[in-house]
Order: sequence, then structure tokens, then C-alpha cells
Amino acid sequence: MVFKSEDNCLYVQPPHCWCKRDFDCPVLLCSVLSYRLTAFVLKSFARARSIIFVEDKHINDAQNSLTRQQENDGCFRSAGSLFNNALKVQEEGGVDDQSALSTYITISLLEVPLPPNHPVVQNALVCLEKVTEAKEIHIYLRALLAYAFALAGKDDKRQEMLDSLLKVAVKDEDGSIHWERSWKPKQRSDFPLSLRAPSAEIELNGYVLLALMTKKTSPSQEELTTAAAIVKWLTKQQNPNGGYSSTQDTVVALQALSQYRTLTYSKDGIDARVTLSSGDTVLTQFHVDSNNSLLLQCQDLPQVPGNYKAEVTGCIFMQTALKYNVPLRQEDAPFRLDVHTVPETCTGNKAHVTFDIAMSVSYTGQRLVSNMAIVKINMLSGYIPEKSSIKKVFFPQVPFSTKSSVLYFLMQVRNTSQTFSFTVEQETPVRGLKPALVKVYDYYETDEFATAEYTAPCSTGKA
Repeated sequence: MVFKSEDNCLYVQPPHCWCKRDFDCPVLLCSVLSYRLTAFVLKSFARARSIIFVEDKHINDAQNSLTRQQENDGCFRSAGSLFNNALKVQEEGGVDDQSALSTYITISLLEVPLPPNHPVVQNALVCLEKVTEAKEIHIYLRALLAYAFALAGKDDKRQEMLDSLLKVAVKDEDGSIHWERSWKPKQRSDFPLSLRAPSAEIELNGYVLLALMTKKTSPSQEELTTAAAIVKWLTKQQNPNGGYSSTQDTVVALQALSQYRTLTYSKDGIDARVTLSSGDTVLTQFHVDSNNSLLLQCQDLPQVPGNYKAEVTGCIFMQTALKYNVPLRQEDAPFRLDVHTVPETCTGNKAHVTFDIAMSVSYTGQRLVSNMAIVKINMLSGYIPEKSSIKKVFFPQVPFSTKSSVLYFLMQVRNTSQTFSFTVEQETPVRGLKPALVKVYDYYETDEFATAEYTAPCSTGKA
């Protein structure tokens, strides 16, 4: 994350963006993301002031940089594009960039918090009320609007958005409630297990939960019941590390879950017990109380597959995580990934110690383009990337490397191939060298990926 501050302007620029000069402030070619990121950092800095020292200048400069983007109608100027095209109006009925950005910036200003009668916020709310007059409002934008109106204390507008959302809610057999996009990626036949919701839907449900939990008075019992059903769905989507698909959806979901926990906290304390057994054998017993409620407690399962039973008293969150390997198959892969070494065969002494890895990537999925995509190239045992060759790559392919892997951040991938290469060198000779994995995946639609393998030219005589 890079901070640009000139002439009382402060923009938060992601490392994969680049700038050009325009008038008195830098304009970012991925400026929708940058304005959004600036808004996020603004509210984060403002909230963190009670815990850590944050210079007022940083907060004021960020706020000024956003307010300078406000137009006469109260909306905020939009340029560039969102990297998650599941949220765009152009892609299968997605969200209008300016409406979504204006709503997000308004939310951030209210969370600083600026009062609803602040001139910038007042004008922004006029913009948002005009947005609600549209015949069709995308479901994601409705969730954003509901939360913005909730923060502004406009309970009638908040309820209007929530009522329209509840009409299209998906009610599951287990009692949970969630919302889905109308469009979903095609289910892959070579990778049939897709147990977690995509990033856009996590974010969507997080905003609905925030809107339900935010109002002038305490939420009603009916609202708390609905919120509990959303919480049940959101917790089921968490990965074993406690997060979700991306940093963006994780932040929204955890904020919503934290707010729900704050409103439903009981002073009576926690007293829950879990007994995990296999047949007649008790494997472990967990006890959760107020002293260790934030502690993650784990138990390895000795045999998989196997039959296990958990007996629970009280209210806790319990999750099982299974990790497994799958064979390399690409029948329905939405990316085409080709990897080879240069040279391809073991020619000359130099090929033993250094060679190039060349790749080409194209998108073959249902959409016109992918979201931001990441190519991860794992290193062969004993080999490291030559950093000078990686630094030769320029926008829009932004590389990052460690000793064990190289990452390329691609703004988008189309059906035309993007090619790039870099050099690796042998650090330690290794016998019986095994192939290394290369993977390209959509940052927001993580089920969209492709994999390939490569090996050293001199390990088998053929790459």
C-alpha cells in the first residue's frame, strides 16, 4: 500500500496501480479501487485512534481527497474500474460503478464518524436517495444502501432496502438465510466440490447483516432472529484460518460478525463443553468459558475416513477441516495455462544451473474477462528466482517473489494470451527432482483456476 500526498491530497494506492499527473492531484488508472481503498483506510485510521496514535493530518488529508471527488449532485466521481467484475453493471447485470462507489464512500465517512448533517454527507445522501428511485437496483447495491441509510439514521429508507432484500432471500433447510447473485460460474466437472460461497456473496451478506444490526434503537427480536440466521450461514463459509476468499470480503464479514456479537453479548458468561469420540474412545474434551472463548482449540482426527461423534452442551462454533490432494485435470478449467522451460531439453552445462520459465495465460471462462488474477509459480527444490529478471516485468503484470515462489498480479485476463518469463538459478543441487506446480486463479472467484507443472531441463532430459 503506497500513500500519495500532494497539495493536501492523500490517496491510498495499491502497489499494482500506476499514476499519471492530472491537474493538482495524481489520478490513478485504477482509481475506483484507489478511492475505495482510501475510504477504507480513512475509516480504519479514524477508528484506530482510540487504540494507537494516528496523525490527524493523515485522516484530514484522506477525507479531503475524497470530498474533492464529490460532484454537484452529491455523487462521487468514478473512473477506472472495479477489479471484481461480479459487482459491475456491465457484467451480467452487476452494479453501476459510480453508485456503488458513492455508497461505499458515504459509508466510510459516516463510520469516521461524520454526522449525517455534515455538508458532504448530506449531499451524498441526496445522491443515494436518487439511486433508490431506479427501477432495478442490483442486490449488492441494495445491501450497501441499506447499511448507508442505517448509519445515517434514515430508518424508513433502511427498512425499504431491507424489505426488498428479504423478498429475495434464500432460506436453507438448516434455518440459515443468505443472498445470492443471479449469475454464477459454471460448475466444473473436473473439480465438483465447491463448498464455500464466492467473495461477492460473502461481502453482500456481510452488508445485509450490518444493516440489520445498525439502527437508532436496538434491533427488534425479529431482526435479531434474521441476523442469527445470516450469522449461521456466514460462519459456515469461513475457511480453516477464520477468513474468507479475499481481504475485502473478510473485512466486511468479520465487522458484521463482531457487531452481531457485541449486540448479543450476555454478561452471564459462557460455559460450553464438547466431547469428541470415535466409537467407545473419547478423543478429547473441550471446555469453553469467558477466560478462553477467543482461544482456538484443535484436535487431529486419527483416521480419515472415519466415524466421529461430537456431544455439545452450550453454544459454540465448531468446524472440521479436510485437506487433500487432487490429480492435475483441466477439462473445464476457465483459464488456459501453458508453461515450459527455456531451454526445454538439457543442452549444455548452463542448463544444469540456470534456465528460464516461460508462461502464457488466457481466460476461457463464461465472462468476457476475469477479475484480477494471480499466477503463482512454485520453485523447484534447490532453485531460486533471479530477482533482476523479475524486475524487468512492467505494468500490467506486477510480480512479487520469495525464495520459494513467484507471484504475478494480473489486472485482468482476456481470451488473448499474456506471456511472461523469468530466470531461475540453482542454489543447491537436489537429486530426484520432482515437478513444481504453477497455478493461475481468479482472486475473487477462487473456484476459477488452472494448474500446470514444469521441471528442470536436466532433471529428466525433457521439460
